[in-house]
Amino acid sequence: MRHNGHTARALRLGLKTLAILVLLGLAACSTTSRDKNEVGAYPPWLIKVAEPAAPAIGMAISQVQWRQGYLSPDGGALNHVRPRIRPLDVFLFSNKGRLSGHTGAGLFGHSAVYLGSERELKSMGLWDDPAIVPHHDAIRRGLSIIESGQAHGTTLTPVSRLVETDRLVVLRPQLGTERKEAAIVRLFALVGTRFDHHYRLDESEYVFCTELIELGISDLRLPRRPSYGREVILPDDVARQAVSGKGRLRFVAYLRADREGWESAGPAALNTDIDRAASK
Repeated sequence: MRHNGHTARALRLGLKTLAILVLLGLAACSTTSRDKNEVGAYPPWLIKVAEPAAPAIGMAISQVQWRQGYLSPDGGALNHVRPRIRPLDVFLFSNKGRLSGHTGAGLFGHSAVYLGSERELKSMGLWDDPAIVPHHDAIRRGLSIIESGQAHGTTLTPVSRLVETDRLVVLRPQLGTERKEAAIVRLFALVGTRFDHHYRLDESEYVFCTELIELGISDLRLPRRPSYGREVILPDDVARQAVSGKGRLRFVAYLRADREGWESAGPAALNTDIDRAASK
């Protein structure tokens, strides 16, 4: 990725600020007491200090990667999951080969939604919708997944993105046809929205990854919990809700990998892995 002077300065500022905050956080975390349902390892005063620099810190974090995702090497995982996905499927990612995979709470740190191929969108009668027409070329090039990332905001990305990670969960909304189609159109209309480095659900000018799902698929009623004086939607909580059958998302698949290879696991294994990560 090429960076202009402004971006390079932001990255340097973010890395310096991040290093200072990590040192301060390590010194303060042992004395921090938090509500059992609240997430966040750092004391509130430290977050308040960091808040103005959040975009620079987020940009710096997004650039740090020391290996590719374990699911991606031979294409087997992609060949396994690609025929199983349907338009509006929700994806949760866990990638511990990136710094961003270690800065959030829990096992999973990112999410995205599959919007459909040209053929699928035409079969639903959505191909010529005004919100979708500007993206025809991108869809034809295979950019059928929408996500909101720290470095690029809300964009369309290729299906191969699904396996650039260590673990992948596929969940399916249980909604009627009209609501699904309306959600796909809403999500396309959100392309270009900037990333919310402050993770606030009380405004929608900027969005983060799970907020994008809530805004686009508004019938899901995703679980929320408090974090540093605001509410957040954690991918781990979304996975748990789907496995429990309490919400409107249903479990479809769980792929997990290490350096030895990958496997397809079930909902019980997903719950166990989330529990194990939470206990660390």
